[in-house]
Amino acid sequence: MSKPGFVYILTSKNCKSIKIGGSDYPPLKRIKEINNSEPYKSLGPWHLSDFRQVTDWRCVEYHIHYSFRSFLNKEISNQKELFDLSPKQASDALKSISSEQIINKPKVDRMFNDIIFRDYLMTLLNWSGLTHWLDYQGAWTLVLFPSTSGGRYFTINIGGHEVAYATLNKGDKLSQHALIVDCLILDCEEVIDWVEQHDGFFVDSYYKSALPRAVSVIFSGDFKVAQEFLQLPSVRRAMIAYWHDALYQLKDNAKLSLFSRFHNYNAVAKLVES
Repeated sequence: MSKPGFVYILTSKNCKSIKIGGSDYPPLKRIKEINNSEPYKSLGPWHLSDFRQVTDWRCVEYHIHYSFRSFLNKEISNQKELFDLSPKQASDALKSISSEQIINKPKVDRMFNDIIFRDYLMTLLNWSGLTHWLDYQGAWTLVLFPSTSGGRYFTINIGGHEVAYATLNKGDKLSQHALIVDCLILDCEEVIDWVEQHDGFFVDSYYKSALPRAVSVIFSGDFKVAQEFLQLPSVRRAMIAYWHDALYQLKDNAKLSLFSRFHNYNAVAKLVES
């Protein structure tokens, strides 16, 4: 019987080998277990290098282990998941997983077929620093084309509320973009003028779970316009200030997002790969 789950590649600066494994549950929980159990604990800490969410993780893990059997590290006892490979060699194996095994592949393909949308998400993940929080997926989430009323291209959540989304453009109606950032963004007149020129506004966040300094920025336009917004002075600083503060609080309290079960791991993997 197939078992949906995750196949992952972990690396540690304290180990020359990489770890290739799988589990029923997301990497965040599994990494914590690995970093607290031998023989891996003394070789860590381990961090997520690459991953896929698949329909049958045991089958995928078996085939990857089998294909790399000649690279298995036999010097470290009580383990069968350490391989003397480069992370790239292992990542190439993940890229070759059958498309039928990849969960949510149609939505990922739809994202990549819209190049401007894909590029915006890539910039957003990099610009905000979420690519440095891959181990903590589940505390933050990316959902593609959610069934929200009115329709959306995506939603990013941190903890209990949205921090970014874009509505679908329908007919002559432009997409509406929203981001929650730190209120220091209000100190920049150039940003304020730009938002007003794009039918936008600022408002204190109405989410109960938002941090005290949260401000919602809302404006209209396509993804080229949204890219332009990200490049404005103070935007990146305000985004990082709020998003990272929220993530550190979740990490310190060992909490996940309320929307963790909807997170599209394969979309993140594909964006990071690109």
